[in-house]
Amino acid sequence: MLGNYERRSLEEIENRLTQEDPELARGLAEGKPRTFRRRFPLLLVLAGVALALSVPLLVLAEFGAALLAVVLAASLSAFWYWRGRT
Repeated sequence: MLGNYERRSLEEIENRLTQEDPELARGLAEGKPRTFRRRFPLLLVLAGVALALSVPLLVLAEFGAALLAVVLAASLSAFWYWRGRT
């Protein structure tokens, strides 16, 4: 059993979390764990794959394809960032 001090401390933490990150607080209250898809959105995963693909392309001296992969990664990241802000 928690004492009054511990209960007040937990309520204060809960209130602060609700203000700072309501999505996380809602997920904790509902008991839903964060899924892989929510932690790593598809666009960012694709951007990471494109960026990782550019390294072997550079090693193989395929500079045009490597540049295209980097541009694709940057475009996907920028679109993900822009979509989240609107």
